[in-house]
Amino acid sequence: MEKLIDETLQIAKTRFVSFGFEESQTEALLISAKRDLSKVIVQLEDLLKKDSCDIEQINKSLHALKGLLYNMGNMEAGDQIVELSKCMDEEGLKSRIKKIIKS
Repeated sequence: MEKLIDETLQIAKTRFVSFGFEESQTEALLISAKRDLSKVIVQLEDLLKKDSCDIEQINKSLHALKGLLYNMGNMEAGDQIVELSKCMDEEGLKSRIKKIIKS
């Protein structure tokens, strides 16, 4: 989880600075971004721990995560989430999500 968050925040920082945000604005955005990313990832982790998989809730969380990643400029990770959304095999989906958020 930390690697994905740290990587995304680094990309976002560069992106925000290139948009002309001042350092204080950038720091505020990064704090908010880290909070939001952590929240969605924890939601996904909690959903994956359950015995029965709620695909609808997992897809909602994946959609939120994808949006956050794209908005912060981490296109590669966002694209990985798009690909995850296409997976119909429950165990395969769980395994692939865990791989992305644990790396």
